[in-house]
Amino acid sequence: MVWLTVLAQATGETLNRLRFWRNLPTPRTYRPQGVYRLPFQGFWLVANGGPDPETSHSWGILGQRYAYDFVIKDSQGKTYRTHGRRPEDYYAFGAPLLAPADGVVVRVQNRHRDCPWPGFLDPFAWSIIGNYVLIRHGEREYSLLAHLKRGSVRVKPGQWVRAGEVVGECGNSGHSTEPHLHFQFLDRPNVFLGLSLPIPFTGFLRRKEDGSLEATPLGFPIRGEEVAPSEQGLGR
Repeated sequence: MVWLTVLAQATGETLNRLRFWRNLPTPRTYRPQGVYRLPFQGFWLVANGGPDPETSHSWGILGQRYAYDFVIKDSQGKTYRTHGRRPEDYYAFGAPLLAPADGVVVRVQNRHRDCPWPGFLDPFAWSIIGNYVLIRHGEREYSLLAHLKRGSVRVKPGQWVRAGEVVGECGNSGHSTEPHLHFQFLDRPNVFLGLSLPIPFTGFLRRKEDGSLEATPLGFPIRGEEVAPSEQGLGR
């Protein structure tokens, strides 16, 4: 599975570079078709991700350039209770995950186990993204929610979902070293062949170092920030 994954990623990288050459979409040039909210409730920490090379999830991989990894932390900066030896110890594990916009579910996976050993990659994982939900929001605009908890996916292919609707729960499936949400937008319904799209989120709050909140009508969360949907982001 590791070699197949490497081959699939290499194939997708090559095809994306041939497709776009010097015209890769950027936050400045790309115009999203839809309006998208953060795919969760409450404050989550941006563990990885941002719109530039310094903060990007994986700038050199076109399929994950604008992807995000989100976790939940406490006031002490920890992402888990007790010793963090079980997935259930982590604040993010089992947290509801939401559709970022209206759309049609294209594909799901719901039977991949959650790695029982946080801190290590599951040697028995047969998919790097584990359980997931892939939603089509428009022509060449798809959202991917990955590493979901086994058995938690609540939607089926072909089902219409609304923005803010719960589609599953955060888990530790696939190549995941701790329970977290891997989220990104793609221009194709394939995690290996699709191109990562620089789509901003609407209506969210940033928690600053002094504890104050900053409202962001439209923008990109950045690695190290705590963010949550605002009332605008929740569609109220």
